[in-house]
Amino acid sequence: MGDDPVAQRLIEAVHRFRRAGWHKMAIDGWNNSEVKMLMCIQWGCTQDERGSSVSSLSSMMEVTSPTITQLIKSLERGGLVTRYNDQEDRRVVRVKLTEKGKEVTKQAREDVARRFKDLYEHLGEEKTEQLASLLEQVYEYLDASIKDKHKIDRESGDDGR
Repeated sequence: MGDDPVAQRLIEAVHRFRRAGWHKMAIDGWNNSEVKMLMCIQWGCTQDERGSSVSSLSSMMEVTSPTITQLIKSLERGGLVTRYNDQEDRRVVRVKLTEKGKEVTKQAREDVARRFKDLYEHLGEEKTEQLASLLEQVYEYLDASIKDKHKIDRESGDDGR
């Protein structure tokens, strides 16, 4: 950012958040990726009672199907999920949470809610409202920037590879 001290302060603040690991949700020995996977499986099961498909989980988590498969195998060994072939299309692998998986997911959700409640209590209502508003504006800016970049890339023939 060159000589702009405010921009440099913003960069450092964002880096501190990442280093703090505040966003990580390790629960009962399950790592952040596994807990995120459980939450995605739970959400997927609300969308389709047959369970979450590996391909939909891959899209949600923005990782490859082999990566998803390894995570699912780990969760399956731990008794948190069951995996089976779809009855309508045997090529599709579906995943559901076990009771143990539901409990770990519940604990993770409660932990996230507690973290945000603690932050709210620390900041107070007015500052929390300001923070939420600022974060919404940051998201809108980033979303628009990304869309603009994709539009420019498409127009120039650059597909990002």
